Amino acid sequence: MQDSYHVITLEVAGDPVDFIPAFNHIKKDLLRYNAVRDVINNLKHDKLVGIRIKQEQIPHHYIKKHDVNAVFKVDLPGYWRLIYGILVIHGEKKALLMELFDHEKYNKRFGY
Repeated sequence: MQDSYHVITLEVAGDPVDFIPAFNHIKKDLLRYNAVRDVINNLKHDKLVGIRIKQEQIPHHYIKKHDVNAVFKVDLPGYWRLIYGILVIHGEKKALLMELFDHEKYNKRFGY
């Protein structure tokens, strides 16, 4: 009898305003670009990466715009940050890459 394995894949999307433009401006030979691609690939295989942000520390912007309550931060090369959320839509778990920015903009978004 042969073992049967079910591969779990997760749909990953990027916010068209706060993620996609920043990602498209990263030079493809930079470590930062490769790090973001690694995060995307891990998420597609249902592997959460980064640090989960405590509920009380999630900026209202993300809750209001994306209706998320599970938010993660990934530290990237060059002191950049990737913020993503996990959502459940119609019973399907999805990852939304919400924002990609430098440390200064990250501090501003999180009120530091």
